[in-house]
Amino acid sequence: MAVFRVIDADSHVEEPLEAWGHLDPKYESRRPFPITGENRPFLHNMNSFWYIDGCVYPKVTGQGVTIYATPVTMARAKLKPFSLESQTLSDPGARLKDMDVGGVDVQVIFPTVFLEPLSEDPRFETALMRSYNTWMAGVCKQKSDRLKWAGVLPMRCVPEAVEEVRRCKELGAVATAVYGTVGETLLSHEEFDPVWAEAERLQIPVCVHTGWCHPGLKRPFTDSYGAHVLGFTLPVLMGFYAFLGGGILDRFPQIKVAFLEAGVDWVPYLIERMDHYFNSETANNRPLPKRRASEYVRDCQVYFTCEAEEKLLPQVMEFVGEDRIMISADMPHGEAREGSVEEIRERTDLSQAVKQRILGDNAARFYSI
Repeated sequence: MAVFRVIDADSHVEEPLEAWGHLDPKYESRRPFPITGENRPFLHNMNSFWYIDGCVYPKVTGQGVTIYATPVTMARAKLKPFSLESQTLSDPGARLKDMDVGGVDVQVIFPTVFLEPLSEDPRFETALMRSYNTWMAGVCKQKSDRLKWAGVLPMRCVPEAVEEVRRCKELGAVATAVYGTVGETLLSHEEFDPVWAEAERLQIPVCVHTGWCHPGLKRPFTDSYGAHVLGFTLPVLMGFYAFLGGGILDRFPQIKVAFLEAGVDWVPYLIERMDHYFNSETANNRPLPKRRASEYVRDCQVYFTCEAEEKLLPQVMEFVGEDRIMISADMPHGEAREGSVEEIRERTDLSQAVKQRILGDNAARFYSI
């Protein structure tokens, strides 16, 4: 079997208290802290929460369910196969050991707690994101040959988001992280153009990650199944539409963009759907992108992460190109993707050359690693 460098394009950290250690002093009285309660059955071991501005995160019951395992004082975190030191990166060496077990040489790390908005105050959320980015830069610097990171952007405060693009680049981030919408607003809204302009100028990729960012898509679900399948995932498709159908790639054709943790089986469907309506009567009296979605995927720097078990992966790769799909181990989350590298290696419907592209070459190109 050929040996090549494996790059995990999307994994995570379960944020510890230290993530807020660089918070602007004026927000010190609002610093997030964990609260832990009785581990009742309906909590499904998520009995600890971040207390932020009078609310708790994650929200594990009622309408608008969100599911994740930070803070690690919850029982769920202790049941994972990864040590708490690895989950929180309090010991980067512990994460490297887990990467070795998973067959991963380099890992690009994204946040967890920012998978949903954390405050009704955009300025405070901006301060939380800045503190996280500063902390993450310091952690990954300790093992910079193997641990890479994406800086999260405060898109509700555009001037600060532009500044954070620059600051994250200077701190060593290999990408920036956003979610599929900013509340109910598409990423293609012109107010966000300065962010995309700066990312394009600095040649730092934009990663559109799954998350509970759209209130109308989050609120209907009262269980984790629907919350993940739809509320968590559909915003990525909206982000894809914004870039390819909303004009972002017309205005910023050199930007690199990836759509993460939503799989790839949906990509041909949505592209064909967009192409179908490109010249339809419904286009009257509204602006259209300059080209069809299929042309942007072919000609622009558009990437995706796949699920290792997707049955239609060979067909999707034929549709979008063998050089556009990357692997995600999603470590240390609970979706059981940590074996994805081996699952790809064992597939009999992919050539060795294609496996090498999925497991390393494409991510190296996208992240400039």
